[in-house]
Amino acid sequence: MRILRYALIGFGAVLLLLAAALAYVLVFFDPNAHKQELAQLVREQTGRELSVPGELKLRLYPWLAIEVGRATLGNAPGFGAEPMLEFDHARLGVKLLPLLRREIEIGAVTVESPTIRLAVDAAGHDNWSDLGQGKGQETGPASGPAPKFSVASMRIVDGTLRYLDRKGGTDIAVRNFNLETGALRPGQAFDLQLGGTVRQAKGLEVQIDLRGQATLDTAASRYQLAKPEVKLQLKGSGFPAEGLPVELRFAGIDADLKAQTLKLPGMEVRAAGATLTGALQGTRILDAPAIGGPVQLASIPLRALLDKFGIRLPATRDPAVFGACAFSGTLAASGKSIMLSGLRLRVDDTTATGRAGIGDLDTTALDFDLHVDRINADRYLAPAPATPAQPQAAAAPPTPLPVALLRGLDMHGALTVGQAVFAGLQYQNLRVGLNAADGRVRVYPSEAQMYGGQYSGDIGIDATGKLARVSFDEHVTGVDFAPLFHDMFETRRVSGRGNAAIRASAVGADSAALLRTLTGTVEFHVDNGALEGADLWYEIRRARALLKQEPIPARTGPERTPFTAVSATGRITNGVLANDDLIAALQYLQVKGHGTADIAAGTLDYHLEATVQKIPDNAADAAGAGDLSGYAVPVTVTGSFGAPKVRPDLAGLVKARMQQEIDKKKDELKQKLQDKLQDKLKGLFGN
Repeated sequence: MRILRYALIGFGAVLLLLAAALAYVLVFFDPNAHKQELAQLVREQTGRELSVPGELKLRLYPWLAIEVGRATLGNAPGFGAEPMLEFDHARLGVKLLPLLRREIEIGAVTVESPTIRLAVDAAGHDNWSDLGQGKGQETGPASGPAPKFSVASMRIVDGTLRYLDRKGGTDIAVRNFNLETGALRPGQAFDLQLGGTVRQAKGLEVQIDLRGQATLDTAASRYQLAKPEVKLQLKGSGFPAEGLPVELRFAGIDADLKAQTLKLPGMEVRAAGATLTGALQGTRILDAPAIGGPVQLASIPLRALLDKFGIRLPATRDPAVFGACAFSGTLAASGKSIMLSGLRLRVDDTTATGRAGIGDLDTTALDFDLHVDRINADRYLAPAPATPAQPQAAAAPPTPLPVALLRGLDMHGALTVGQAVFAGLQYQNLRVGLNAADGRVRVYPSEAQMYGGQYSGDIGIDATGKLARVSFDEHVTGVDFAPLFHDMFETRRVSGRGNAAIRASAVGADSAALLRTLTGTVEFHVDNGALEGADLWYEIRRARALLKQEPIPARTGPERTPFTAVSATGRITNGVLANDDLIAALQYLQVKGHGTADIAAGTLDYHLEATVQKIPDNAADAAGAGDLSGYAVPVTVTGSFGAPKVRPDLAGLVKARMQQEIDKKKDELKQKLQDKLQDKLKGLFGN
């Protein structure tokens, strides 16, 4: 509507020029002989310079008609030497006899190849507001009713409109502008056809073809279009090379410039197989445009639609994602923001409700507050690499960090999710706050229920430097580790319930570098669990039997090591966790130890000392092992996180037994020496 408004301003200037010429010929019969006087009159009324190098032709009856060859109207001071208005040929005629009845009947108006240059300077001054503000003698208001007015038709051929706003940074050109109307009478509808090509300085090109029935009330500054149809062809960056056709239909368009309102009921927009419907209303459309109303997008195949815009979505783990997409909501758009409230967005099997949009058009900052019912984000990840044919096949390459994307991200909002799957982990009632600007991203607060417990976290990414820095402070409490380890490491070998925390940071360009530079602290405590696939107590009994050359005892239960509690704290340095305060309480054992865990490689290297507690005489699973009470048995833990190997250190056990025997002999020898010493003392004193 703004372009139409500017076009009306420009073409109004054309009519003003023609009217001035027509008024002049009412006084002077030979217009060509008096071009200087005509120029003087225009200068007095508009302050502009008029040049009419083309021939003026005049016909007096039954029409007072004038034809003008090439003519130009100068620009306002400070807007350059190019004329504000110029055209190659124009024709305007007024029927004489109706003038006696105070009726103005204008015949067909034709303007060929007009060029209109509208501009706003850096201070906000424009080059058209002074037109019509005559500098000659003022006249009083006309007496009597206004004369009746009509125009047989209006035709503009191959026009050009240029609008340059240096203050607002807008540069728009309309080329090949053509307009054709039916009879124009106040308050009566007329056929309207117009078309042209709009180009923006940024490369966007839009071909326009509009048809409809218009009603113009210039006195009230109200302009209406009944059932208009608009066809657009969009070209430029982000659109197919051949252009994107767009069709717009409305039940009507009603622009009231005095009230500064715009009504667009019955809107229907079709493009690339998508259909958007709604009913919009605009306010302050001249000085601070704002438009809003309900809108709805019918379900579309999202991936196929984006393909038409040249946007190729990546291959995904689930090829069916980015399928059906639809939304509805209430649009609120202005020069500062574009927001959808009451939003209901459905993509695949996920539904989001709330509000979302661009909160700041200057920075394209996204603003949102959404609730999602459920989402499995892993379905949208890249496909998992094929199982390698050879065990020695190279591992999958590290995932690079999208540093360029992070640096350009401007996003602020809150997200809640009823059920979510991220990186194989399951969450319920997830709540996330996201703030991203100037290359810094923070995900906080981050809270959820998971695996029977609670999760909380604070994640930050700083992408302002050469390498991105990632930091996180994450906690889980009361979590059931059996399903957690199954989803995280695809293993069912660990169970128990407890707490864990990690505070760490890393620097790098990809996931491998982040693991290699990971540095921070970790702590955990797990109660009433078990390590499946390894029976530490049985292995100790087995080692004892081997040392004593006794029959190996039979296993009396499943291959598992239950424990009542395990806890540890540690320090992570360059991706390797080291701790020396591991404590575990088992049925017959008290375990202490130290070791390392290579997080990048996913491997363990721990050395434990399992002290055998007092064993009840009736313990069925400890028959014959009573002599181990009090022994400290060395134990090694090696292998991967998902399949650790727990083995007693036989060499260490032998050494411990030998040391115990040596200590026992020492005690016996010491006792004998004490006894002999006492005997000698008794003999010496005669006792």
